[in-house]
Parts: sequence; structure tokens; C-alpha cells
Amino acid sequence: MTRTRFVLLTLAIAIGATAVAAAATDTGKVTAYKARFSTKHVGTAAGLHLLTKGKPPAKGAKIPPAIRQTTILAAGTRIDLSALPQCQASDDQIDAQGAEGACPSSSRVGTGSADGLLNGQPVHFDIGIYAVRGHLVFAAERDGMPLKQSFMGFASGKRTLKLTVPTLNGSIAPKRFEANIPAHPGGSKWLVTPSKCPRSGHWTAKGIFQGRTAVEGGKPVGKARRATDTQRCHA
Repeated sequence: MTRTRFVLLTLAIAIGATAVAAAATDTGKVTAYKARFSTKHVGTAAGLHLLTKGKPPAKGAKIPPAIRQTTILAAGTRIDLSALPQCQASDDQIDAQGAEGACPSSSRVGTGSADGLLNGQPVHFDIGIYAVRGHLVFAAERDGMPLKQSFMGFASGKRTLKLTVPTLNGSIAPKRFEANIPAHPGGSKWLVTPSKCPRSGHWTAKGIFQGRTAVEGGKPVGKARRATDTQRCHA
């Protein structure tokens, strides 16, 4: 074999190995996605309903340690998580006591649930959603009992929410996630719909799902999945 052919073969093997490594990390396929206001009226205080369903990755694929779900609501939306009734507990207090024990009940602003496969077996969690110092804490529960496991959600700008969901270092393959926050928790007005309805007659929300190397401070890994949802609107 000539030196040139050897170099080319080595490069081909390296490129092929890189492609296999990239394909080895996968979040699975998004099969259904909803991100909808609780009202169709423009310029109105609203609640939010999030729903994601997915198909686990193919056998042999590596699930990332966390999955970032980014929801981008329709242009003109106004999110203000600081307007919700707040819990002032520290992250250490929430880790030690769970949000249910560290936060007042008034700061529980929503509910949800999550389903997945834990080492191949179905697992279900209920979720309590708390407003904590300007962001959201999604606290896992089972049969009404706190598990002292949670993840955070942050607003980015006026219309984007980012949730970073742990997978227990790749042990859980997510299948379904749902969250509901009503329009006026504690009398607050934390979410307002756009002031206009487009000519199409509907608002469009976008979802981006990206693996992360860690829950906090992690980097993107694997292929990003995208989905959209439309909701009718009117004045």
C-alpha cells in the first residue's frame, strides 16, 4: 500500500468513527408536540399547556445525561416568571427537602407528569411546578410523595422557555412529558398572548430538543430534534 493510499484510508476510518460516535447519542424521535395558550384571544392573560410525546432511541443508542427542551412561543408573547407567587428557598434547601418541603404551597403554580423507560421498564412520575426566585422548579413525585428530585426551567427573553430534563445519566428514555400552568396562579398575570393574530389565523410555537452532556453547564450533544404546533387565534 502506498503512503498516499494509507493516509486516505486512515482519514476514511477516522471520519467513519466520528459519524458512528455522533449517531451513538440520541434523544429519540418526537412523535407529538403541543405548546398552547389557555385562550385564543389576543393580548390576554393566559395559562400554558406543554405536551411532548416521543419514541425512545434505537437499541444500542446512548441516551444523553440530559435533554434540553426549548419552547419558543409565538412572536409578541410576554412571559414574566417573576410575576408568579415566589418561593425564596435556596437550591441547597430544595435539594435537601424537595420543593414540596422547602417552598410554601402558594408557590406551587402548576402540575404535570412524565413517563419513560427506566432500564427498559415503564416508569411514571407526577410533577409539581414551583416558582422559585424568578424561575421554575419541576419537582418529581410518586403517589403524592415527593422524591426530592427536580429540574429547572428558565425564561429566555419574552417568549422562550428552556427546560433541562435529567435522564439519570442515560438510564431513563423519555416517552411523554406534560406540564400545565394556569393563567392566574395566586392572582398573578405571568403570561400574555400576542397582541395580534396573523393573517394565517393561528399562532405557531416551535420546540427544539437537544441532548446535553450535563444538566448544569453541559454542552449540546447529538442531533437536535424540532417540532411545531399551531393554535387558532382571534381578536
